[in-house]
Amino acid sequence: MRNRTVAALVASVLLVFAGACASAGGPRSGGGSTDRLTRDEVVSVEGARNLYDVVQRLRPRWLQTRAGDRSFGLTTSIVVYQDQSYLGDVDALRQLAPDLAYELRWIDGTTASATLAGLGSQHVAGAIIVSTHPR
Repeated sequence: MRNRTVAALVASVLLVFAGACASAGGPRSGGGSTDRLTRDEVVSVEGARNLYDVVQRLRPRWLQTRAGDRSFGLTTSIVVYQDQSYLGDVDALRQLAPDLAYELRWIDGTTASATLAGLGSQHVAGAIIVSTHPR
């Protein structure tokens, strides 16, 4: 009887732990992905003057590099692309109206460096891709 009680207790703890882990790393409440913003999410942000405001409210992590984040002694940055065109750093989002975006995506620095044209020797912590039409 004691073994069944211990087994049930262990199973309960594992279920609670698994649920906590899944919710911590999974999509945000509302069903959205942490590496994507849909047009509906973008236009739902009241009072947003530009895409910087939208990202700051919905995905502030996209705008942050870790303190002292450096690669080979060079500061790393977050870059912004509109479709296939390099726009610059996150301040470029201040020039883009929310209704321009069909979708925004976040990609990590390694993927950005390997797949995005126009970065040259920049050290990239991540990239925000603003898509103006469906892919």
